Amino acid sequence: MVSFTDAQLQAWLAAFVLPFFRILALFSAAPVLSIRSIPARARVGISAVLAATMAPASLGLSGIELISLTGLGFAMQEVAVGLAIGFSARLAFAAFSLAGEVIGLQMGLSYAGFFDPQGGQGNAVGSFMNTTATLTFVAMNGPLLLIAATLRSFDSLPIGGIAFDFAGRFNPVAMGAEIFALGLLIALPFLAAIMFINLLLGVMSRVAPQLSLFSIGFPITISMGLVLLFIGLPWIERPMAQALTQLFTMFGS
Repeated sequence: MVSFTDAQLQAWLAAFVLPFFRILALFSAAPVLSIRSIPARARVGISAVLAATMAPASLGLSGIELISLTGLGFAMQEVAVGLAIGFSARLAFAAFSLAGEVIGLQMGLSYAGFFDPQGGQGNAVGSFMNTTATLTFVAMNGPLLLIAATLRSFDSLPIGGIAFDFAGRFNPVAMGAEIFALGLLIALPFLAAIMFINLLLGVMSRVAPQLSLFSIGFPITISMGLVLLFIGLPWIERPMAQALTQLFTMFGS
């Protein structure tokens, strides 16, 4: 007859439930994995399957009572770790949105925002860059790499470790600075080319004042901006790979 004690049952339950909280939090915050088209039952089911695969590696947990203040604290920590990983991955898309907003502003497309009934937030280039970044993320198997990084994070950020030890690695200020720098790095070639075009238009307006700058300036800057976007699309993969590499390094994956 197989028998087990209450302590063993608590350890088995903790070995499954605590990883489940971390993985489910990732599916609630990570890009692509948290989209509404994926049913909530599917996210919960996938999280349960992944937590079951991680349970044998977490069987060393002992003395953790889930139905207690200590167990609640461990559960909150696991949820915080999963949300931090998902939020860090989502920040990578902010760099492309920032680059798109800056490029659209220089192209003159932000004027269309004045007629936006939603308040004029964003422009077409920003939405295009965000969509392109999402497709690049999927093409690079980003969701699978993100799940694998979360599973490997149980080695660098083990369950039952120092409370909120991951906060030392998760530095929102430094991450924001890196994302801002990455966004400007993406937009810099476009800004230089459009600035050169605006300089030529300024010289033309001084040489030939009869030319209407507003009638020819906007079509030229928008057309050249679209051409530069078409030429620069193949180089979007490198910044995305760089952002994901920084994410995996930060959490010790």
